[in-house]
Amino acid sequence: MDFVGDINKLKQDAIGNQIYDILLRTVTEEDACLYYNHPFYRGDISSDLISAKLFLVSRAFGLILFHYIPSGEMLPDMVEYLDTLYNEISSRMLKRPELRNKRRLKYDITPITIVARCYTTEDESGNMISDIHQLPAVVESLKNEQPIPEDLFNLILGCIDGTASLHIKRDRTCDANKTKACILNEIQNHIASFDIKQRQIADVDFDGPQRIRGLAGSGKTIVLAYKAAAFHARYPEKEILYTYYTKSLGETVKNLIRRAFKNYSNGEPDWDKVTVCHGWGSEWTPGVYWLACKDNGVAPLTLGAASGHREEPFSYACNNLLQHHISPKYDLILIDEGQDFRASFYQLCYRLSTNRKISWAYDDFQNIFDVKIQDEVKTFGYDDEGKPNVEFEAGNALQDITLKKCYRTPRYTLIYAFTLGLGIYNDKVLQRLSSNEQWESLGFHVEQGNSTTGDEMTISRPLENTPSYSNDAFDEKCVQICKANTMAEECKNVAKEIANCIRTGGLLPEDICVIGIDHKYISGYLTTIGTLLHKDGIDTFNHLTAPYTSTRFSAENAVTLTSVNRAKGNECGAVFICGADIVFDEKDNVVLRDKLFTAMTRTKGWLYISGVGDSMDYLENEISLLKQNNFKLVFRQPDESDTKTIENVSRATLKAEDAIASQINVLKEIGLDDAKIKAILDNLVKKA
Repeated sequence: MDFVGDINKLKQDAIGNQIYDILLRTVTEEDACLYYNHPFYRGDISSDLISAKLFLVSRAFGLILFHYIPSGEMLPDMVEYLDTLYNEISSRMLKRPELRNKRRLKYDITPITIVARCYTTEDESGNMISDIHQLPAVVESLKNEQPIPEDLFNLILGCIDGTASLHIKRDRTCDANKTKACILNEIQNHIASFDIKQRQIADVDFDGPQRIRGLAGSGKTIVLAYKAAAFHARYPEKEILYTYYTKSLGETVKNLIRRAFKNYSNGEPDWDKVTVCHGWGSEWTPGVYWLACKDNGVAPLTLGAASGHREEPFSYACNNLLQHHISPKYDLILIDEGQDFRASFYQLCYRLSTNRKISWAYDDFQNIFDVKIQDEVKTFGYDDEGKPNVEFEAGNALQDITLKKCYRTPRYTLIYAFTLGLGIYNDKVLQRLSSNEQWESLGFHVEQGNSTTGDEMTISRPLENTPSYSNDAFDEKCVQICKANTMAEECKNVAKEIANCIRTGGLLPEDICVIGIDHKYISGYLTTIGTLLHKDGIDTFNHLTAPYTSTRFSAENAVTLTSVNRAKGNECGAVFICGADIVFDEKDNVVLRDKLFTAMTRTKGWLYISGVGDSMDYLENEISLLKQNNFKLVFRQPDESDTKTIENVSRATLKAEDAIASQINVLKEIGLDDAKIKAILDNLVKKA
């Protein structure tokens, strides 16, 4: 039996803890779920918060709502309280036709009130009243002859969690054939209720710092949004901050919080109390840093003023602000995309917190240069006495939670992404994870090897770490590699395939995004593809030409054209990566491999990777070797010093290329043609 709640608070609840012990002995199902102080509902006034003390959802015993009082007398307000809670939970389930038998619930809720006196009876409202000693027999009497079917059981959990309200449903035309539109419709209509770890994050009001780790698509943003909505419903007067790194994530987060809040209240969140903003911000778009400067009388630094130092500009700006007095402001701080922020930003958030209640989502593999587990002590720093501001307690399961299941990216796509990102089947492995535990925490299984230098490693991806509906819908063919002879031909192929996805596959334009991975020619790629699509009657939303202050990732009825950085934190049904040849022109460059990995993991369905020329043969060869090894990662563990050297060379190479490209543009602006520029470069190489 899974438990969702704060176990330490339950242990201080004498009657509740006794009920819990009884249920542990009586309910032996592994997938049964016992909620503590959940679900709850916010009424019309701030003091009107109604919650279930203990709520059991079991395939064998059904749905049992526990309430307890010190005497055997059910006062009118107690009956009203239970009736209101019963009606609220029932109404969530009645919205699903699968759980209705005409107008009644197929699986009714049984309220049981526990009292001190020794008897079992029912009151006039049908509420069962029992004492704690009779409870095992009462629960046993409720056992069903036929257990609730697994799909309906999961649907009930989804109704209780409110996950149905978090997913935006889009209407796609679906005919008798199983088109792409039909597959996406089936996926969005499938209620993927929270798994146990997600419930423990979202539903438990945890006191203190909490890290949520997991791959892209494991549900970190959704549970943070749910956490914000739940906290706001419980404490409408308190201040909440939700911050993130990717600007285009803002509207998505606000919509998720808005939809999650409907699970607790009929109203709109109070956006004066719930601040959703970017980490840095600007004069036109408020962010955590800018708001903190404004609130504490410090002049904020612009990007230009913060650049030119040894530190990364945003880190420099935050460290500069940390030299001043900062007044605490927020009662709950939620940090999304935590892997993209430096320690100085975490320390700023710590100073802005009134109570150390900070939860942050951390993608263990968003950046393949940083595959070591985050050190929370170094990240949050030390107080004036040299004691860590944040240090996880040994054995506290709710303080550092890892989400192994990936709900977005299909299993085969994720295997492809790790293969290409790490360079597993390159001439030499480009990156390494330092332990088997890290592989396991990412949802993989180590079949062979101990992750020490020179070990022969075999890594597989278990089916259970991807939802079954995704495994059923997507196989290895959901990833296509497309090689073209010229950039013009590549753009034409991409535009043609997008039109086919819309007209034949039934996808909506907003289901599709194009990610330009070649930073040198990204403008040309996106402009050309956009022009071709417009000629075909398909609208586009181009991030490169959108206003700088735009926080949207997509637009209705338009294909999204974007860069890798702006795509982070977002997802689409079909993703087209163009210009992939740049990655394999320099196949040992892990900076480019990192970009490819990030772009590949944006898809929740189909992936098309295209590029120009013979360098695409390297990509196809690596995929071919993966298939020969039955989609397992088979390699010899590289030495850490070798992979660090590869990383340093990759960074230096790209930095030099960007500098040279900038100077070439200067020469072109003053009128030099390509031949003269080439002669200058050749001469410089000779002199070097």
